[in-house]
Amino acid sequence: MKSIALKMLLGAVAFAAAASSALAVPTIFVNQNASYRYIDATVATSIASPGSSWFTVGFNDSGWFTGNGTFDNTTPTSTIFDLANAGLPFGGVAQPLPAGFTHWDVGFAPFLRTHFTLAAPTALTVWIAIDNGIGTSAADPRNGTGAATGMYINGVNSTNIGLVNAEGAAFRWENVFNIPSNYTFAGDNLFALQLEDHGGATGFDMMITSQVGNNPLFTIAPPPGPTGVPEPTTLSLFAAGLLGFSAIRRRSRAKT
Repeated sequence: MKSIALKMLLGAVAFAAAASSALAVPTIFVNQNASYRYIDATVATSIASPGSSWFTVGFNDSGWFTGNGTFDNTTPTSTIFDLANAGLPFGGVAQPLPAGFTHWDVGFAPFLRTHFTLAAPTALTVWIAIDNGIGTSAADPRNGTGAATGMYINGVNSTNIGLVNAEGAAFRWENVFNIPSNYTFAGDNLFALQLEDHGGATGFDMMITSQVGNNPLFTIAPPPGPTGVPEPTTLSLFAAGLLGFSAIRRRSRAKT
């Protein structure tokens, strides 16, 4: 009897743990109404070219415009709709769309950059709603960079976003991707992307949360460490060099 009772107790504990895990609310690092630096969403916000380094961490975007998600051509509810999966990032409780939005005209392909802070390198999940696509070819007159564009974490281009460019309204969350922790930094992190409209309507929103497990976004090498911060190996080599130089100086003095 004790054995059966113990098994029942352990089963109940395991079930409760699984239910708790399934309903765990991930940490939100970029919310639906996050602030973005952006250009080329309308005639008034267009510039001649964003430059070839627009997606890199060190790029100066102080001359760009500032707006908050969602990006839409009329109102946030015109092309971004809720589905049953809209609440997944929140443990099953769907958040309403933000009341405000940034204007994105039909036919334009805006460039966006948003920063967020992590206490340590962290595995992430990106949740995307888009009407119609992300990225343009180098030949697209809206590109202006000289190379095909997409979306980037800390300067590394995504390699698995084929389904993002499917036609249709921007459902939350129709595209969900993982980012391994070795693509992120402790401190400031950058997510950059170019949106693209195929005509008819526009709509975009995004969230970045702690990882909950979905499709991989990257299959190429992670970025180098943040600029100006020596890697541990570099520091070790530098220290070894100093010790060696000190030993040489001591031997030189002993000879004299």
